[in-house]
Amino acid sequence: MLAALLVLLAAFPAHAQTAPQSESVKAWKAGLSAHIARNRFFPVEAWGQTGKAKIAFVIDRSGRLISRALAESAGSRSLDDAAMAIIARAAPFPAPPSELKDASFDFTVTIDFSGRQFLVPSSGLVLSRPGAILTESDAMAAWRKAVTEHAWRHIAFPPKAIGQRGDAGVTFVIDRSGKLISSALVESTGSALLDEEALAMIERSQPFPEPPAAAKDDLQSVTILVTFDGTPRPPAGPSPEREKLLQSWIEDQAKLNAKSLGPNDTKLNSMLRSICRGC
Repeated sequence: MLAALLVLLAAFPAHAQTAPQSESVKAWKAGLSAHIARNRFFPVEAWGQTGKAKIAFVIDRSGRLISRALAESAGSRSLDDAAMAIIARAAPFPAPPSELKDASFDFTVTIDFSGRQFLVPSSGLVLSRPGAILTESDAMAAWRKAVTEHAWRHIAFPPKAIGQRGDAGVTFVIDRSGKLISSALVESTGSALLDEEALAMIERSQPFPEPPAAAKDDLQSVTILVTFDGTPRPPAGPSPEREKLLQSWIEDQAKLNAKSLGPNDTKLNSMLRSICRGC
């Protein structure tokens, strides 16, 4: 299971932010807590269980989920899996206010399970930033973030998967030189093409940044979340090309209906434009 693998990872430790927070930052954090709490999900096999799980996760400036890890177990694998799923389902998150200039943001959130529901306490979401002096665990956390961002720069969308979307979880092992030792898919997108691309992205990313001297083991395991979205985007607005095509189509339709008792050219033009406005 993804949560079982992620529990082996280091959380994203960082020194708590001590600078005073503006009202907009406080409102953003409160909005994040409420946003997570709205993603109602509770596994049937965990009904009646209670516990608190802590999830460490990182988002970028657009609110996109970069990574997540189990920082503290609820004492139940079912609840741990549910906590991980809640964070994944909550993506994308509300974007940060413009006054925050960081490229990414580290959070730790407490998810309190009780009976058949869960709560995100008002004080359960903590925004943290790396301190000026890195401790051993901080150095590893910074390295994991660097590895994640390095891998993301090698993402590509397979043309044959246009119209598909999904999130993939990939675990891979790196040695001290940054060489890729192995990789495995631990959470499927539901699409074979996207799953293959998630693994191919990891292959293209090597060599990876070398682990810091603080790394105690010769092999390091990293798990990241990869989001693919090939669904069509609505056009940003009218363009000369689209306007020209629309006008040509209107004129053709007017000619076809010239002998009919339908609306005249002026009315047809107005009607179609009202229908197609914003399309």
